[in-house]
Amino acid sequence: MTIRIAILNDFDVVVAGLSAMLEPFDDFEVVDMKVGDLELGVEADVALYDTYGRSSSCNAALQQLVSQPGAHNVAVFTFNFDPNMVQYALAAGVRGYVWKGLRRTEVAEALRQVAAGEIVVAAPEPDATVAVANGAMPREWGLTTREAEVLTLLAEGASNAQIASSLFVSVETVRSHVKQVYRKLGVHTRSQATSLVLRGAPAATTAAGR
Repeated sequence: MTIRIAILNDFDVVVAGLSAMLEPFDDFEVVDMKVGDLELGVEADVALYDTYGRSSSCNAALQQLVSQPGAHNVAVFTFNFDPNMVQYALAAGVRGYVWKGLRRTEVAEALRQVAAGEIVVAAPEPDATVAVANGAMPREWGLTTREAEVLTLLAEGASNAQIASSLFVSVETVRSHVKQVYRKLGVHTRSQATSLVLRGAPAATTAAGR
């Protein structure tokens, strides 16, 4: 059985990356790719919503997606596993809440379960090493789960204070994580780090390949 997938996000590069991630799987067909638009043009077995670029609440977006008849099941693809956010999403009717640190095959299996009507929460394990399925933060970057969460929020434009509030840690702890992220990626500024998230290659790796 072919599973029809619609992909939604505010950035073209993210939507394209998710489509490429699913391409190797014969049972998936990407039937719609929406950039900055949550109105589906066709029916989809799973509407896969990537939260990248949403530093503020995406509650309204989830409500809009779930209310569409064409979105048979809605799955969220995110680093944000704030218990309140997970609880809200499931209460709103989201069928899948999937961590971005999963391997490609694990993401695919989660989407199959969602398409079958199951409720899936594919959460990170404590102290896991990031291996983002769409290649945005490969395992070789060496980031811990917390560092990946900090980098994602940083790239979404959140300040240190906002990151601290989202992750329930101190601002000083966030600064420490940011320093570690910069060191591992070989960057010195937020703009450089954001660029790497979108390109999917740390500066140290890029330089070594020249």
